[in-house]
Amino acid sequence: MPGNMFNDKGRLNIPEVRHDDKKSLKADVVVNAVYCPAGHNLISIDHEVSGFPGITVKYHGRKSGSGLVSLSAVFGDTSYKVVEGDVDPDETLDLSCPHCGTELDILASCPCNSDAVTVMCYLYPKRDPHQAIAFCNVLSCPNSAVIRSGEAIRMLSESR
Repeated sequence: MPGNMFNDKGRLNIPEVRHDDKKSLKADVVVNAVYCPAGHNLISIDHEVSGFPGITVKYHGRKSGSGLVSLSAVFGDTSYKVVEGDVDPDETLDLSCPHCGTELDILASCPCNSDAVTVMCYLYPKRDPHQAIAFCNVLSCPNSAVIRSGEAIRMLSESR
């Protein structure tokens, strides 16, 4: 029998479910609607990334200036396409809604850079951080992939 039912202190052993984070990228989860804090949909059918409509946001950086970038809507995919402008992927960017200019809400700081933050977009027009996705504002960061906001909080708390 694999393992004991009780530990050496007599407490019940409850197995912890672990998920394989190193699964190959499959398009099992694709975001089909994402909203800015003001309620505008950021999914653009005009700008495909990884074979699906991308999450298009406006960016502004000190070196890069302003423009538009479309991020992959596939969970865990760090692909992006610069739609307008010329962006430095290692630069910390201010990200906002291309429709109204509202800056994306900040969830937490990101460990990739001292100025980097993880920003949120909402799965419904109503602002609810429990129903949100998150990604880093540095395009070259491994955390720039779209993930659920709860997973972002868990990852950031484990890295400290």
